[in-house]
This record gives sequence, C-alpha cells and structure tokens, in this order.
Amino acid sequence: MTARTPAAGSPAGTTIDSGLTLHRAGRLREAAGVYATLLKSNPRQPDALHLLGVVMHQLGDNKGAEPLIRAAVGLNPRSAIFRNNLGMVLKALRQTDAAAANFAEAVRLDPLYADALANLGGALSWRTQESQARASVALGPAWPRRPTAMPGRRSARVERIRGAPRPGARGAPAGGHRAAGAGRAARQPGLHIGRTDPLRRGASPPDHGGPPRPRSGRSPGATSATSCWSACNSTRRSGASGAPWRSGRLSRRPGPAGRRQRSRPAGPTRRSTTPATPSSSTPATPSFGSAPAFTAWPIGDLAGGWADHDALWFKSSAVQRVGAPPRWSGEPLDGKTLLIMADQGVGDELLFSSCVPDVLGAGARVVLECDARLLALFRRSFPDAFVHPYARGGTRDRPVQRYDWIPEDWRPDLSIEAGGLMRWFRSSVEALDAAARPWLVPDPGRVAEMRATLERLGPGRKVGVAWRSMRLSEVRNIHYPGLAVFEPILGVPGIVPVCLQYGAGWQEELKSAGLAVATVPGLDTTADLDGVTALASCLDAVICPSSTLGWIGAGVGTPVWLLYNSPCFFEAGTDRLPGFPTKRPYGKGYTAPWAPLIARVASDLAAWARPQGGAGS
Repeated sequence: MTARTPAAGSPAGTTIDSGLTLHRAGRLREAAGVYATLLKSNPRQPDALHLLGVVMHQLGDNKGAEPLIRAAVGLNPRSAIFRNNLGMVLKALRQTDAAAANFAEAVRLDPLYADALANLGGALSWRTQESQARASVALGPAWPRRPTAMPGRRSARVERIRGAPRPGARGAPAGGHRAAGAGRAARQPGLHIGRTDPLRRGASPPDHGGPPRPRSGRSPGATSATSCWSACNSTRRSGASGAPWRSGRLSRRPGPAGRRQRSRPAGPTRRSTTPATPSSSTPATPSFGSAPAFTAWPIGDLAGGWADHDALWFKSSAVQRVGAPPRWSGEPLDGKTLLIMADQGVGDELLFSSCVPDVLGAGARVVLECDARLLALFRRSFPDAFVHPYARGGTRDRPVQRYDWIPEDWRPDLSIEAGGLMRWFRSSVEALDAAARPWLVPDPGRVAEMRATLERLGPGRKVGVAWRSMRLSEVRNIHYPGLAVFEPILGVPGIVPVCLQYGAGWQEELKSAGLAVATVPGLDTTADLDGVTALASCLDAVICPSSTLGWIGAGVGTPVWLLYNSPCFFEAGTDRLPGFPTKRPYGKGYTAPWAPLIARVASDLAAWARPQGGAGS
C-alpha cells in the first residue's frame, strides 16, 4: 500500500494511513468513512476498496464486503493479502469452494504467507491437512529443548504440550515461519489489514501499543511452530478437522536482534483502587490478535496473554452490544458504574465473576449481566450489584445483546465483557494468589436439603463426579475422559460417587454401563445451577474434567480434583493452579491417554478415603 497522500478532491488528512490508524484502534466506522471518502475521489483505488471491504467484514456485512474486495483483487491481482481476505469473506458467506480457491491463489502468490496457508489448510480434508502440516514442520528449524529465556519450570510445561518429537534441521528464521504457517492449518486464523505479511517479514500487525518489552531471542517462527505442532498432534489424536485451541505465537514488532516485543500492562491486586494504565490501542485484526494469548498463558505471561485475549471481542462474529456505554480500558473506577457483560459460556461466567469483588473493592458500582441460570446465585453472591439476565437475539453468526433493561438510576458509565476483567485484576500469578478465596454463596435452605440427602446415602466420602462436557464434538472430546475410562474412580472403596454430570444422555450412559452412582432426586444438573452449587458445597470433593463444575466447586471452596490436558491457561506457567487453592491439578499431555492419569487419581482417592489416609485434598 502506497497511498500516503490525500487523493485529488479528498479533504486534507484523508489518506490510507489515517484510515489505517483508526482501523487499528478499533474505530471501524470512522475508518470506513475515510476509505469511502477516498473512493469518492478515486473509485479505482485498490487499497481503499480492500480496506473498506475488510471493515464491512469486521462489522458483519459480508455481502457488502465481497464486491469491494473482489474489485480490489481485479485492480491488483498480485496481492496475496487481497486474495486471502476475499477468501475470508467468501468463507463467511459459506462459499467454501470459492474461498479455498482464493486461499490457494494467495499461497501461490506468496508461498510463505502464514495465514493463507492456515486458511487453505482449514479448507482441506483432514488427511491432506495433517500430511501438509507435518511435512511443513519438518522444513522448519530445530529449537532448544529448554529455551534460556524461560524459567526451567515454564519451559518444561511447554515441552509437555508437544505430544510428539519435533523433527527438522536448523535453518533460517523464515523456515520457522513457514512451519508455523502450515502448522496453523488446523486452526482458524484472522485476516490482515497491514502493508506486508507480518509473520514472514517481521512487520507489525495491529498491536496493543505501550512500551516494548524484550522477549526471548528465539526465532518467533520456531516458537509458533512449536505451538502448531502441538495443535496438529492433539487434533490428530481425536481425528478432528480443526485444532481445539489456537496457539500461534507471532512476531509483532521488530526489536533488538530480531527479538519479539510486547507491551505488558500490570494489573491491580484484589483490593487496588487504581487499575493499571491501559495500553494505547485496540487490535483491529481480532482473530489474528487473540491467537497468541493461548500460548502466553501456559508459560506464565498473564499480562500479555489477557491483553491479546481482548481482541476476541472485536471479531466480526462477536456479540453486538446495543446500548452499551464505552468500553473500560483500565482507568480508575472509583465513583463509576461499570456494566459487566456476559460473554462466552456459563463456566466462563462463573470463572470471570471471581473478579466482581475486585471491581466493587475498587469503588465502582456494578451492573452484572449473566445467564438466567446464574441469576439467583449471583444476586446472593454479589448483593451490592444490580444483577440481570441477558437476552440474546440476532443470529448464531451475529448475536445481539441489548441493554435497555438497565434502570436509569443504575445507568453505567463504562462497560466491559466479563472476561476482560482478568486483564486488569489477574495479570500475574501474584495477583491470582492474592485474590484466592471462595466467591460464590449457595442458598442456605438448599444446602440443608442437600446435606440431608447426602446423609441418607450412608457412610463414606461423598464425591461429586462428572466425566464430560455438555457439548460433545471431535475437537472438544480430547479434553474429557468419558465414562468408560472414568470407571476406576467410581469403584474406589470408601467413597460414594454422586452424579454431577449435566447435559443430555448421561442417565442412559450410567444405565448402560451398570454403574452405581448416586443421584439427587429432582435435581436438574443442567438447568438448576443454584441447586448444583448447593450440592457441591456439601460434598467432600469434586472430581471432574475442565468444565463448569470445576469453577462451581472452586467458587464455594470445595476441594476439586481437576483432570485436564496440560499446559493450560489456568496453570499460568506453574505446577499448580494459582488463585484456586482448593483445586488439585491432575494434568496430562494433550496426546497422552487418559487411562494412566485416571489410575493415579483412583490410587490417590483410595488413600484419601481410608480413615488413616492422612492428608486430604
């Protein structure tokens, strides 16, 4: 892109660069106005056509975006970025064959264009995708087993994510980017609005601003390829067509000796009244921008990871918020009213609600939006907040939540998605540990009922159990052991397993397996989360994979034996689960089988259940 001066007839200051500045700051409609003004004076300006199309795609108007980017391609058919972004729009329009053709053309024009490779990989059959990803990783450089920039414990956690040997010989940094690009074929990348391919040439896609912070001297491509190799292996084991999480670690800004740099805002501790200074801008390529978070968290870079994660809410498929006030960016909250908006799933809402006491402690009034199933629990747990259920409309691809239900005397000054609070209140392991405490208050009446029910089950430790999530898919199933593998835990002498499983079909699973697991009569474990919380607070322990139940147990202070694939974000680069002291970690590698881990849990459970077993959870 070369249009740095105003086009003939355009107002002074109206340039591609001025539009890009707004675009990268997330001010999409203002950027669109600049691009449209440029097109009025020159309708055949390819950069303005392309960027206006990108904005429309990010705003959810893919039908309007297609002819604009297609016109840009016609004027500049040699642009791989134009081709890739046209493919993204066509994919959103469900024109999958045409999208794949454009991704392929982008790769032909620039064989090292990482996101085009990733997009093309996502359009291929799994067998082809896997072979291409593995072959491309073999082209990349080798990387040290223990990167010197990381503490030993953190690099050890990174090693565990690999799941397979890392082939390849040493090569130029570009080889690492090539490996990363093709390896990321298993995830869904974003689009580009910048001038050049940031992965291959070290240029910067829209970043978070702030002072640079030097990082490891390793090749960014090598780091990214490590993550992609793990994604391919974890997905390959499940036979799925996409990776369960996105983990590309990308070079954002050139720095000394080619090192990657990132701003690292420091979040407040639990009782701080002056949240950290915000970064200077918001990412404008959200799918691309949020991906590095999934690698930052497991190695302990919480500040950087949560900053990257903020990009999630600027995706074209993110919830459209109608009537919400400006987004909170970390400025002091004392005397302000903050709207905390529901996002993602119920489990995420429960986790993120642990920050509500921090917001109240910072001197703010809180309007808290939540899933209707959490309404009673949150009103009881946060009596000083105004809690209201969300009503989500729109479509699956473009959900909409409105805020005309907020009373005038609770009118908020600022708003933030519930997950966005983590950036400001959980930006380090120390902040997590400082905030460690139960934060959910179960219904006392129902607690008494649940205790009476458990007493009727006879002697033995009452242990809540669940073995899977509610939503099942090939990609998600790698995170859950399933009932057959879980069975040794249910037969441990001295415990009484109590069913906490939710979703559809679990009753049939238990009946078919002929397993003796106690249930609470009349308790709907899917819809009655207030009842599940009361039950969890009465149990001696909960054993479950990473799911909603883990956060319910932690929220009421019940010991939780958590089964999960490691490393993961809530380990934060440690060998424990910082901020949640009642959670006992049982992690395994992504491609490792569940059976050995389950056997270890059963052995520990048997020792714990014996009267002379000593230390508990």
